[in-house]
Amino acid sequence: MYIISEIDGHKLFLPPPNPSGSGPAKWRNNVRANLEFIEKNSPLRPKSRITGSFIYAHPPNYQGVCTLDFTHGDWVRELRKLKNLGMDTVIFQAALWNELEECYYPSEEFRNYRTWNVLEPMLRAASELGLKVFLGGYGSVTCWMDKLDKALVENEKRRQLKCFQELMRYKGLFHGFYFAPESAFPGERDSRREAFLRTLYGELFQEIKSIDSSLQILMSPATFYYPDGRMRLMGEAWNAFLQGVPLDILAPQDSIGCNCITLEHQDEAYRNWKSVCTENKIHLWANIEVFDLCEPFGTAHARCPALPERVIAQINNAAPYVEKMITWEGLYYFSGAGETLRKRLFE
Repeated sequence: MYIISEIDGHKLFLPPPNPSGSGPAKWRNNVRANLEFIEKNSPLRPKSRITGSFIYAHPPNYQGVCTLDFTHGDWVRELRKLKNLGMDTVIFQAALWNELEECYYPSEEFRNYRTWNVLEPMLRAASELGLKVFLGGYGSVTCWMDKLDKALVENEKRRQLKCFQELMRYKGLFHGFYFAPESAFPGERDSRREAFLRTLYGELFQEIKSIDSSLQILMSPATFYYPDGRMRLMGEAWNAFLQGVPLDILAPQDSIGCNCITLEHQDEAYRNWKSVCTENKIHLWANIEVFDLCEPFGTAHARCPALPERVIAQINNAAPYVEKMITWEGLYYFSGAGETLRKRLFE
C-alpha cells in the first residue's frame, strides 16, 4: 500500500512502484480533460474564497514545508501569512502518525514514538493571531484498509481516544477536532465495511462529544469519480457510514490534485455530497486541492502548485454547494513557485 522512507530526519509514505504505468497515463488524460473544461467554461475569477488551510508537522507523503523545529516566532510569521490572505481557520492534520511512528506533542501514551513538540508553539501562535483551530488527533491509514474487523476497529478507537484525551490538556486553544484518518468510497457497496466504519466514527465521536460537547468535529474524505451511476452509490454508502454519527462538518477533498476526478464530474460529486450532508444535518465545506501531481511520480517531489485557472474552476464548481472552502497546505502552495496562484486567488 505504501513505502516508508527516511528523508531529512523524518519519515514519509511513498507509493509503491507502478509497473503498469497506468498512473502517469491516467494523469495525462485527466490533465487534458481539465484543460478542455477550462477552455469551454473560461473562468475569469473565483466566485468564492478559500478561508482556511491545513497545516501540519510535515506533509506525510511528500516534501513540503517542514515545521518540526518551528519556534513560536516561526509559527507567528507563517500563520500571519495565511491570516493576511483572509484565512480565519487552520486545521492541524495530525498530532501523531501511527505508521510513521512520529508524535508531535509530549505524549505519555505514545512515548516510544520519535517526538517533536510542534503543537504547543503552533497553538500559542494561532491563539495570539485569533485563528480558529481544528486539531487533528491520531493519524493512521486504518480507514483506507479494504478489510476491517472488530479487533482492528476497537484498537483504532482506543488509540484515537487516548490521543484525544491527551490533547485535552490544550483545551481552550483549539475549537474543533479533526478526524485525521482519511477514507473514501471504493466504488462498490460493502455492508460489513460500512458497519465497521459507522461503529468507529459513531462511538469515537460520541466519546469526544461527551468529553467536550462544544467541540465541532470535522472530517475530510477523498472523492473518487465512478461512472455508470455509481456516484449515487457513493452517497448511499456515506449515508450508511454516518447514520447516527455526531459529525458536524464534512469537507470532502475535491481530489482534482490527487488525480481521482476531473473538473467536468465535480458537479455530480458535489450534488451527492450535498445530499449526504442534508440527510445527516451536517455542514458541507470544500477541501480545494491547489496542487498538481508532477513527474517523476512516486517520489517525495511529485507535487507542485496547480495552474490558477484550474483552481478557479474548482472553486467555482464548489461554490453553489458549500458553506466554506479550505485547502491543503497553503503555506507551501501559495509561496515560491505558487506566487502566481496566490496572486490570482487573493489579490
